[in-house]
Amino acid sequence: MPNADGNDSIGPMLTDSERRAADRAASLKSARHLPALRLIDLFEDAVHYLVLVLLLVIAGVVLYHTSTDMFHAHRDYATRVIDGIDGVLFVIIIMELLHTVVAHFNTDDFQLEPFLIIGIISAVRHLLSVGAHLTLGRSLSHEAFNRSQIELGVSTGVVVALALALVLVRRAPAGSPADVPANP
Repeated sequence: MPNADGNDSIGPMLTDSERRAADRAASLKSARHLPALRLIDLFEDAVHYLVLVLLLVIAGVVLYHTSTDMFHAHRDYATRVIDGIDGVLFVIIIMELLHTVVAHFNTDDFQLEPFLIIGIISAVRHLLSVGAHLTLGRSLSHEAFNRSQIELGVSTGVVVALALALVLVRRAPAGSPADVPANP
C-alpha cells in the first residue's frame, strides 16, 4: 500500500535482493496450489540443507585430520606446517561454499562474489603449496622445475584476474547484470 510519499510502505526498507526474494516468495505462494511446484520447492530446500550438513562434516573431518597430522612426527616439521596451512585454507574454501549456500536461502540470488573469493583462495593455496615445495629444496629435474615455474606464473595470473573481477563486481551499481536473480 503506498504511503503519503507515494512509496510502498515496505519497499524503501528492503534491499533489492530482499525485494526480489519477497517477489519470488509471493509468486511461489500464488502458485502453491500446484502440488508439483510445492514438492519441487521442498526438494530444493532439502537438497540445500543436505549440502549444508555435508559441507560442515567435510570441514570438520579435514580440520580434524589436519590438526592430528600436525602433531605426528612421521614427517619433517616443514612438511607438516605446509600441509597444515594447506588443510586450513581448504577448510576456509569449504566455509565460503557454506556461506554461499546459506546466502542462497536468504536472498535466492546467484552470489558471484563468494565464487570469486573461493577462486582467489584456491589459487593462493596452490601458489603457497608449489612455492613451499620448491623451497624445501627437494632435488627437481630441470623439466619439473620449469613446470613448477609455469604453475606459479599461471596461478599468479589467475589470482590477479580474479581479484580484478572481484573489484569490478563490487563496483558494479545495484541492479546491474551482476545482481541478476538466479530464478527470474
